[in-house]
Amino acid sequence: MSALGLRASHRHGRHAADRGMTTADPIEQLWSFVAAAGNADAVVFDTETTGLDADARIIEIGALLIGDDGPIYEYDQLIQPPTRLPAGITELTGITESDLADQPDAGFVIPQFLTAIRPLLLIGHNVSFDIRMLNVEGGLLGCREVSNDSLDTMTMSRRMFPNAPSCSLQEVMRLLGINEIEEHRAISDARQTWQCFQQLKHMNHPVVLSDDEAEQSRRRHAATKRHRTNAYMRSSYLSNRDTTPVNAKPDGMVIGQMVCGVTISGDTAHQDVLSRYGYDAWLWVTVSHGIIESGKNAGHPTLCVALDGVEIGRIPALQEERHRGQVPPQGAVMVAHIPNTKADRESGIYRLRLQMPAENSRED
Repeated sequence: MSALGLRASHRHGRHAADRGMTTADPIEQLWSFVAAAGNADAVVFDTETTGLDADARIIEIGALLIGDDGPIYEYDQLIQPPTRLPAGITELTGITESDLADQPDAGFVIPQFLTAIRPLLLIGHNVSFDIRMLNVEGGLLGCREVSNDSLDTMTMSRRMFPNAPSCSLQEVMRLLGINEIEEHRAISDARQTWQCFQQLKHMNHPVVLSDDEAEQSRRRHAATKRHRTNAYMRSSYLSNRDTTPVNAKPDGMVIGQMVCGVTISGDTAHQDVLSRYGYDAWLWVTVSHGIIESGKNAGHPTLCVALDGVEIGRIPALQEERHRGQVPPQGAVMVAHIPNTKADRESGIYRLRLQMPAENSRED
């Protein structure tokens, strides 16, 4: 008998190892999940939502049915919400409104999902949030509240790492030596929660981090939170703007993430090119690798930015270090923006900022 008290049971439905055989039919997937739940003792699950406020709605459910002390079935379903998807959630999860456009709504998924899991032990990371979200959706549909017994890996990790500055899923994986990145997708987070649970339940005693380990954990968590906040705020800002480039798109691999606006050195020498488009223009540019030829950073790698075949400038050495490895050796097509600031308008200067992915993680 396992620590969960799991009974041996006949495995029904799609085995968790058969992930590549997942059908795209939401009806078949849901009914298969309901059938498989009859042979499960617990469910590890996660939800992705439109936010954290009182009006948040579920946009994805991921669940691992646990039987015979291991996963026996996986369920992953996007859900079309009745509200607009915030740009910050797209930035965090990668889920877009087009991904949700043809998906079933909560009325199709939630009642059957709740019926399937009612007899089961619920396992999650900060599981009270996910249970609350299920009850919000269920309440709108007239479903009885979920009141199952539950185990929370966040609570378990706080007990096992009592002085850890953070017990986020990402940080708990780091503390347990699980070398994976939290994707903020429901099924991936559910799988990682199960991995954490398996290790946490076999820990015999709490682990107190050294001062250095605690400080490293604090810095990692602060950096992750800062990057996430910056990405969310920027994507929310961009969601209210038309960022469609107005010039012809060059050939090449496109890097479309626009999390950081990076200054380009040398742009003031090409006012004739930039002024053709004016302030607040969004533009396709080509980005290639180069070397800084002069100054205190001579010899340092850089990224050169060209607009309509004219090299406008390069990014500073510090920014190249922060974004190193994001542009492939052959270069890429990216988006740049001419800011519309009062200072630039008053001075008649046109500047160009390269739109780049989030800075690489820096662990001190």
